[in-house]
Amino acid sequence: MFVYCNTKDSPRTVGEVVCRANFVEDSDRSWIIRNEGDSCVIKANSNGHCVAVVYCVGDSVVGIEIDDNCASKVVEPLIEKYSFEKVKWLLSK
Repeated sequence: MFVYCNTKDSPRTVGEVVCRANFVEDSDRSWIIRNEGDSCVIKANSNGHCVAVVYCVGDSVVGIEIDDNCASKVVEPLIEKYSFEKVKWLLSK
């Protein structure tokens, strides 16, 4: 699944929004973010599985490639922070 968020925030900032929404205190199930050059990778802390890749697609759009199994855990915090009008998604299979 691809998600586009119309914001001037950096990929790191957008990734942090998603990670904060998936934080579980005193647990290794929380999501963590790692810088990968111009993009960021969000991983599940418990198994190191890549959940999403966050990157810029221009000056005001952040693109996010999401593992389909984790889509709701990524899309919901983005809509809550940036609004439904600024978050768009595309299913691909």
